[in-house]
Amino acid sequence: MSENKIYTINEIIKDAGIARSTFDKFAETNNLRPVKTEKRGKKFYSLKDKEFVVSHYVSGKGKEEKEKFTNHKAERHDEVVELLREQVQQLKKANEQLIHDNDILTDQLKAKDDQIAAAHQLADQAQKLHLGLEKQVKALTGGADKPVVDGKATNMNNSSTSQQKPADEPTGVKKATHKSWWHIF
Repeated sequence: MSENKIYTINEIIKDAGIARSTFDKFAETNNLRPVKTEKRGKKFYSLKDKEFVVSHYVSGKGKEEKEKFTNHKAERHDEVVELLREQVQQLKKANEQLIHDNDILTDQLKAKDDQIAAAHQLADQAQKLHLGLEKQVKALTGGADKPVVDGKATNMNNSSTSQQKPADEPTGVKKATHKSWWHIF
């Protein structure tokens, strides 16, 4: 009765300890045909097929191939580990260089900040000196209502009236001046 028992692919690969793709390749190579296929495509294999696959991968050539592949992986593993160690060392050196460069740039920024602060202080002093000089000039010239021109204070009212010409006076014609009779004496 155990001869008639059928097994799914998942049951076979679990017992053999292989992947589904490995089973598919093995079944194609060894011309294994399912004894039953359901409408949805689920395949069933006989006990004989199951024992053939399991024995091949547990104690036969398949086992040797797996061990060979596994040993090859171990050798490759050592190479990968060594390569990764080298890369880690290179990254550590690059990191140290970046930290060093960052420290240099930070020092440079501090120096520039100090220079900018000194420039601001000098600008403030220059503004204060300029304001003090303006106050002294105003005090020496006699007030704030007289503008300073070439170091001399001028009166805005006198200079503006003496420079203006009457609008109704034609050019080239002199106007008669009235002198008061008191002016005669």
